Amino acid sequence: VPVFFGITLFAFALLRVTGDPCAALLGERYTPDRCEEIRHRYGLDRSPAVQYASYVRTTLSGDLGRSILTKRPITSELRLVFPATVELALAAMAIAVLVGVPLGVLAAARHNSALDLGSMFAALVGVSMPVFWLGLMMVYVLAYRLGWFPTGGRVDPDAGLSPVTNLYLLDAILGGNLAALASVLHHLALPALALSTIPTAIIARIARSSMLDVLGQDYIRTARAKGLAERAVVARHALANALLPVVTVIGLQTGFLLSGAVLTETIFSWPGMGRWVVGAVSSNDTPVVQAGVLVFASVFVIANLLVDVSYAWLDPRIRYD
Repeated sequence: VPVFFGITLFAFALLRVTGDPCAALLGERYTPDRCEEIRHRYGLDRSPAVQYASYVRTTLSGDLGRSILTKRPITSELRLVFPATVELALAAMAIAVLVGVPLGVLAAARHNSALDLGSMFAALVGVSMPVFWLGLMMVYVLAYRLGWFPTGGRVDPDAGLSPVTNLYLLDAILGGNLAALASVLHHLALPALALSTIPTAIIARIARSSMLDVLGQDYIRTARAKGLAERAVVARHALANALLPVVTVIGLQTGFLLSGAVLTETIFSWPGMGRWVVGAVSSNDTPVVQAGVLVFASVFVIANLLVDVSYAWLDPRIRYD
């Protein structure tokens, strides 16, 4: 709770020094009278303390206000853009976990082998490669030149998808629309792959490091001395105890993906929350920026909370008072 209030206070204070929203909104139509009208309409003519108290009160009631630019309720816009970002981030994290964890475990189990050196070199390249460059290359080669993937959007217009949750994968499955499901997966594959490169590399390196630390413990040598197969030693004894750092990284990277997919969403024309907030910053749409900051902070706090709670489930030695 203190983190939430601290974030809202910081965002509120920072946005008040970036300029007057009415000047950005009116543009060439700016006049002092019209600006004063907008300031009064949105409460910008009141004292900062009163504005902040009103903002906190309405936010706690579930009302995030209205966009200055579109005049629509922010919660209505969030229902459209946030599911798109969640779908993209979870798809990227699924790729990262399914590739990164086995890669790190295999690299540790075959320490200093060609597999170990090759996988860690690939992980280094993945961490170092800028996602905007990789995304542009993917769009140019795989989408534009070869035509294997669409260049943007979430689904083909003629797929016949009827959004309910705005999580298009879930909507296609619930509606039994296989054509729409295939179209959604086709549109999702390329941006999810581009977004997953950095978390895949990070997870692989952390999994390898954690596994190497566990494989050097006394109980692992005891298990090997008892005659257990190496596969059983790695899978049953080492992996479970090496998961805590990996889970921590997965939780943090999930928060980063949900709030930091701005470049990927821009390159692949993905109508998610990152593009929405960046557009609000450009147009000085203060209520939208404040709502975006609050949602991003909530994602990080909840992700960290889930990671902390999962420790007790993964390691029975951990108990909370």
